[in-house]
Amino acid sequence: MTMPTDGVPITGSVLAWARAESGLSQSELADSLRVDADEVESWERGTALPRRGNFSKLAKVLDRPTAVFFLPEPPADSTVPTSFRNAPGLSDHRLGKDEIRWIRRSRRLQDLLSWIQRDSGSEPVALPVAAPGRTPETFAHEIRELLAVLVEAQLDWDHASDAFRRWRSALEDVGVAVLQLSLGKEGIRGFSAWDDFAPLVAVNTAYHPTARIFTLFHEVGHLLRRNDAACLQFVRPAGAEAGIERWCERLSASFLMPSGALAEVASRYGVTPAAPVPDVRTARLISQRFHVSARAGSLRLQELGLAPQGFYGRVEKELAALDRNKGGGGGGGSPAAPEKRLGEVGTRTASILIEASTRQRLSWLDLADHLRLTVNQLDDLQSLLADAS
Repeated sequence: MTMPTDGVPITGSVLAWARAESGLSQSELADSLRVDADEVESWERGTALPRRGNFSKLAKVLDRPTAVFFLPEPPADSTVPTSFRNAPGLSDHRLGKDEIRWIRRSRRLQDLLSWIQRDSGSEPVALPVAAPGRTPETFAHEIRELLAVLVEAQLDWDHASDAFRRWRSALEDVGVAVLQLSLGKEGIRGFSAWDDFAPLVAVNTAYHPTARIFTLFHEVGHLLRRNDAACLQFVRPAGAEAGIERWCERLSASFLMPSGALAEVASRYGVTPAAPVPDVRTARLISQRFHVSARAGSLRLQELGLAPQGFYGRVEKELAALDRNKGGGGGGGSPAAPEKRLGEVGTRTASILIEASTRQRLSWLDLADHLRLTVNQLDDLQSLLADAS
């Protein structure tokens, strides 16, 4: 076969790999580039080459360095492991290109954080391992002791955004990287990935802070089990087939709403096992005291016999849409890039990266690349960190 010479000499099999890794079909990539699907197919088969303009566009669409496309063959390992693509929490949901892009970026950041922590002589993160036979409730108590946050303090927090900020800070203090990412209003609620030195959880900013808080500790449950996960939706009380997901739901619910504290708060609204919660409004008021959504609260109330069987279904039907932020974003106007990046990765992660650069273990250019900032914007990021300290 005569090899084409007119165009950028990429490796077709690498393009096919990068496209598949990004969750795009040939026709979807073609639509993004405004070319025919047959043209994309010819590039992947090696019977034609993309022109420079199309090459630049496809590298951007697939979120890959241009050098990747000149590799002689595709990398052996997937940048989005099968454990994410086939996670029980996804049900039948197919990860979209934006979700895949963020998972890839997060894994890359996690690898860097892990290397920095090892290089600096840090100890592995001391999160317990979910041993067989132990209930989520026992781990909930253990995690609360580890984070050193009393339920009385939790009940005194002003509002859900403040609560999320405090929970994020508490997890960061014990070595967990917590990311807030724009995964889309129809996207997954969150994902998690284990690493001994840089365990990571991510939540979707398209959801209200109360939903993010519940997702945050659901993903912590996956960290305790040492498995990678991507999660789309709540598990119904009867969803026993999703064993791992239900375990993580129970961990989050019992951590955020300890049984004794929940019973005490519920009793102030006249709710007891003999007089279960009468309506969705009451469930919502009780849940708000713990800064969780009414859906999460109703799961816990029903589990503890403080709500009638089937009550969660009523709450889900009436309030599911309230889990999402209006407009599907993080709220407010668009922040400047350094502020946005700090919101995404958190102060601890940003500080670790800046400190590694100060120790000359990470170049300023590499740091800018990982944070998707210009070198000048890194100065602004440092100023934001100084203001936050």
